[in-house]
Amino acid sequence: MRKFLKVTLASALIGCGVIGTVSSLMVKEVKAVEIITHWVPHEVYGMPGEPDNSGKVFFSGLKAKYMGYPKDAQRSPYPGKYSKFWKTLPAYRYYIPDYMYNRDEVRPSNPIKGTFKLEQCVACHSVMTPGIVRDYNKSAHSKAEPAPTGCDTCHGNNHQKLTMPSSKACGTAECHETQYNEQGQGGIGSHASCSSFAQVECAWSIERPPGDTAGCTFCHTSPEERCSTCHQRHQFDPAVARRSEQCKTCHWGKDHRDWEAYDIGLHGTVYQVNKWDTEQFDFSKKLSDADYVGPTCQYCHMRGGHHNVQRASIVYTSMGMSMADRGAPLWKEKRDRWVSICDDCHSPRFARENLQAMDESVKDASLKYRETFKVAEDLLIDGVLDPMPKDLCPDWSGQHIWSLKIGAYHDGEAYGGKTGESGEFRMSNVTDVERLCFESVGYFQTYIYKGMAHGSWNDATYSDGSFGMDRWLVNVKQNASRARRLAALEKKVGISWQPEQFWKTGEWLDQLTGPYIVKNHPGKTIFDLCPDPGWLDTHHAPAEEVEYIERKLKELGITAGSHSAHHHESGHDPAARSMKEH
Repeated sequence: MRKFLKVTLASALIGCGVIGTVSSLMVKEVKAVEIITHWVPHEVYGMPGEPDNSGKVFFSGLKAKYMGYPKDAQRSPYPGKYSKFWKTLPAYRYYIPDYMYNRDEVRPSNPIKGTFKLEQCVACHSVMTPGIVRDYNKSAHSKAEPAPTGCDTCHGNNHQKLTMPSSKACGTAECHETQYNEQGQGGIGSHASCSSFAQVECAWSIERPPGDTAGCTFCHTSPEERCSTCHQRHQFDPAVARRSEQCKTCHWGKDHRDWEAYDIGLHGTVYQVNKWDTEQFDFSKKLSDADYVGPTCQYCHMRGGHHNVQRASIVYTSMGMSMADRGAPLWKEKRDRWVSICDDCHSPRFARENLQAMDESVKDASLKYRETFKVAEDLLIDGVLDPMPKDLCPDWSGQHIWSLKIGAYHDGEAYGGKTGESGEFRMSNVTDVERLCFESVGYFQTYIYKGMAHGSWNDATYSDGSFGMDRWLVNVKQNASRARRLAALEKKVGISWQPEQFWKTGEWLDQLTGPYIVKNHPGKTIFDLCPDPGWLDTHHAPAEEVEYIERKLKELGITAGSHSAHHHESGHDPAARSMKEH
């Protein structure tokens, strides 16, 4: 190829009458072309490795640089139970500013020195970042009385110690204290926990290198740590934040398919065909005064403009992976509240029966998942799961807990871990059977829940909802059948099969938290190394939610009941009704 390029380039230059100057140019141009047209293979392809920073285009050749939080920093990058094992990227500083931008030990350097007033900031940034200034000049902040809310109000005026505004900075008594306090009232699954819980207490985030989950981090940190995720800076126009699309960036995708369900459902269709008509959707009005022709996300989930997005919700069920009869006496008041939202446009009976259909659809889906799960569990118990947990790379805790184990409900040596310790739903470092089980409940069952909740029948049934669970049930059974037949044949001919080493180690697997713990903390697990209470231990349900449940339990004469594995039967009142009976 090099000879061909030289000949072609020389011919072209001769035709232009500049042959006398091409000698050095040819070599330079050819090298440049080769850098962008030759994929340089990695050692795994039988080629010698090259430095990552050469700038060449590699085919599977580069190694990720896990920069992480500065090792000399006095604190972890984020508060939380397992945060010492959370790997970070420098870009995270813009999404969790109080911890990774505004601290002196990690504040990015700035070449500009001095303290400045608003007028000076605007003058300079009109040249440096004109888009920001244009947006700011359109904002209510720039027109505030008696004085504008300026750059120095949010960022400070010392250019060597500029801060990146966080939701906490916006929530001061002088500014948006009410909205900030409301936003923090949610429990697990709300904007109030999507960072402080989901980022530093969930295996999917702690286990993997940051490049794997950067997208998760940007979404999960944004709504808890920054107001500008929904209130686009630097205009911060409430009318923009009231549009359904504003929720779309985060609330879509495999295991939280809210936008897709809403968008193609009847509610979303009404919104899409009418949203530009200000008589049908006047976004200049506050949500408390909204009289839309159809519902937006905010109209239902932020009723009246309240910033706790869970305020109208009934009960959190892990995005639909768990289930609850929301029409049961325990939840009647909360279901009535939802019906009161729906009856802006529908009769209460219509709303109640459609919500009941949602419950029944998820119950049917759970029957299917339990059948799928049981096939997988029997493979584990009989020792024919290929490979068994002990033959995999260590899990996020530094152990070999079966990925589908749920706390004390699956107690015993075969499941791995101590009583009460759970496995982690995951897509890698598992058998295909476990992955299919996870996708069945984590993707397809949640499609059913989200689809039925948002009027998207396609999601609930055809688009990998119910029919997707059908396929994965068949797949798991087929896998199990093959595994059992193979195990029987091996036994008959006397083969003692040893799983391949690639299940235990690999260039990517070795980057996971489990191998790190085993290597650097032998004999310890992540639970031993991080014994302090976490967010889930102290914030699982807001006080208002706890008060409601306790009041209803007392009112209905119901006790919470317990699983036999917990061995709490001695304190059970046999005269009281149990939730198991409902």
